[in-house]
Amino acid sequence: MKRLLFALMALSTLSLQAQKLKKADKVIVENLKAHIGYLADDRLEGRRAGTEGERKAMEYIAGEFSKIGLQPKGENGGYIQSFPIDDGRRVGKGTLFQVNGQELKAGVDFFPFPYSPNTAVIEGVASTALAESKSPWFKDLGDALMNNKDNPHFDLTTHIQTEIKNAAEKGATALIFYNHSGIADNITYQAKDKSEIAPIPVFYVQGDAMKKYLPDPAAAYDLKFRSEVNHAERTAHNVVGFVNNNAATTVVLGAHFDHLGYGEDGNSRYTGTDRQIHNGADDNASGTAALIELARLESKSKNKNNNYLILSFSGEELGLFGSKYYVDHSGFDAATFNYMVNMDMVGRLNDSARSLTVGGFGTSPAWSALVYADKKSGFNIRVDSSGVGPSDHTSFYLKGVPVLFFFTGLHQDYHKPSDDADKINYVGEMQIVKYIHGIVSDANDEGKLVFTKTREAQTTTSARFSVSMGIMPDYTFSGAGVRVDGVSENRPAIKAGIKAGDIVLQLGDYKVNSMESYMQTLGKFKKGDSTKVKVKRGNEELILDVTF
Repeated sequence: MKRLLFALMALSTLSLQAQKLKKADKVIVENLKAHIGYLADDRLEGRRAGTEGERKAMEYIAGEFSKIGLQPKGENGGYIQSFPIDDGRRVGKGTLFQVNGQELKAGVDFFPFPYSPNTAVIEGVASTALAESKSPWFKDLGDALMNNKDNPHFDLTTHIQTEIKNAAEKGATALIFYNHSGIADNITYQAKDKSEIAPIPVFYVQGDAMKKYLPDPAAAYDLKFRSEVNHAERTAHNVVGFVNNNAATTVVLGAHFDHLGYGEDGNSRYTGTDRQIHNGADDNASGTAALIELARLESKSKNKNNNYLILSFSGEELGLFGSKYYVDHSGFDAATFNYMVNMDMVGRLNDSARSLTVGGFGTSPAWSALVYADKKSGFNIRVDSSGVGPSDHTSFYLKGVPVLFFFTGLHQDYHKPSDDADKINYVGEMQIVKYIHGIVSDANDEGKLVFTKTREAQTTTSARFSVSMGIMPDYTFSGAGVRVDGVSENRPAIKAGIKAGDIVLQLGDYKVNSMESYMQTLGKFKKGDSTKVKVKRGNEELILDVTF
């Protein structure tokens, strides 16, 4: 009975709160509900970048921009800017592995390594216990794992690469890895592995398949195999609108609209086994809805001292793909950008705590007065000085643009299928939209804001390593290694002489061929360790000294 009474009181409070709203505020609330209701609907299947659901969201946002009267500033006179997303290396349909005429299932019983070369069908006779020239070789990884179980410096990836080189030099036609030990090797197909293509086909056969199809080490088996690994790419889209006030400077207002789809890219926090849609109501249908309503307010406002560029990004969940692409291909001179406002997850304002995080606070001395100008906002403002963070304002900060980032905080539904529209605080979000509009209005007479560099925070939430280089990686880079988009002051990378644009190829004895391998390699070092780092700068390779 007490729970029911509490629920009725809460509903009554919300009802009274809604009744107190002005007509214009009610319109914003209803618009926010409509935007989020559509974008976070199951029909859009989680708005994963480069999918049909993303296309539907893109069309909806473009339609809203058109209703507002924004000028289209995308491609071919429209609102849309297309950009590619590197989807890594995918196992092709032609991949084949047969033992004595029995076909193993790709992805279940075996897989080619992502750097295995494409070949015609190869046939041969081989034994798992013999390694003869001009025949396929088998290699049991269990031996190396057993011999190095107490060796903290053993790196299985480097061992595999050494074995491939050795087998190729001795005339093997292919190398087939397996593991008969009880020690887990944790080898899975890594689509983002950008290692150089191997000189011979390379496969991994799972333990159960080895027992079923290749049980006798002394037996000779008739093998038939083919390696096919193809580069995959999908197309995603930004939505771009413009309010032209014929001003010399332009204010950028942005939010990403993509989310996780079904969690296919490995960025979900959902631990269940069934396939579920991640609707991303707060992340970031809420920011997208706020962007549309803020664009509506600015298009009708008297704030004419700046133009307003309205950007709805895709690919943020994969590593700021859309905003990174935009700043490099916009046609705008970044020097004309006055400042950038980014809204990411602004739908879960707690009515009791009223806590609102404002990032980028240190990127301009003007923000101190502007952020705190509205004494009646009622928000408990928490500032974060850094211009770098895990959202799209980072791409603009790295171009020397002052930024502000608005965020109502993480919650238990973050990156889970439970992030749904019924959990959004629509009145709270409306108040945030009006608060940001107030900041933009107050900044109208400030002229071009001064940009200041900040001490960048660590932008990853990974706990797999205890040290960092202090670089901002370019997640859109599709080559081997990790390209540096920016370096942090007073951190190991800048002290070692690493610069933006460098490509990190190796740390110590460990080759870096992808972002994943870079993070795994960092886990092998601890604070105070020194090592060599190999970077590519233009056409030159440099060896630098780095201390963590």
